[in-house]
Amino acid sequence: MKTLLSTFHDWFIYDRRMSQLSMWISTIINMFHISEILDVGAGDGKIDNILMEKNDVQITGIDVLVRDKTFIPVTEYDGRTIPYHSNEKQTTMMIDVLHHTDDPERVFSEVVRVSDEYILIKDHILHGWWSLLKLKMMDYVGNKQYSVNLPYNYLTEEQWNKMFEDNNLEIVYYADKLDLYTFLCHLFFDSNLHFIALLKRKETSKWN
Repeated sequence: MKTLLSTFHDWFIYDRRMSQLSMWISTIINMFHISEILDVGAGDGKIDNILMEKNDVQITGIDVLVRDKTFIPVTEYDGRTIPYHSNEKQTTMMIDVLHHTDDPERVFSEVVRVSDEYILIKDHILHGWWSLLKLKMMDYVGNKQYSVNLPYNYLTEEQWNKMFEDNNLEIVYYADKLDLYTFLCHLFFDSNLHFIALLKRKETSKWN
């Protein structure tokens, strides 16, 4: 049974968020000629369906919790080892996934392993206790009704950069003003809490 907050989320947040995120990701898809995506933590797959309708791209989804209704086929996996070979997928995508995992670094290293060219990530940046409170509220309202794991493992900008560096990745596209919400939700929840980035492995000199 849905709570009042869950109903508010579905009416005033969900569709706007899907629309804005699909716009940002479509821009990246076309700018970098992305033709194949593995969506790790695909959820209901609605955004993947929107992206395939708008762009010449094929998307497959995996998740630890497959919902009763999905907009694309989503395969269940154990949340630790992605069931694909190294470098098997051109691009791997995670949309608000890592902060739901108990071991973000492990999950991210798996994403890097199966990616041949790009990693596309949308997530949050932690900026102290006030942002932590807002992020927890967003996560609870948007995900509790689906029994999604909520460890609230948000990373600071320094932690994100270290994880990218540890995996020998460089940022080739970055945006942090995504305009995901309307009305008062925009003032309270947009601010500097969100980012989207496209990463690829750093070029290695032939002399190394």
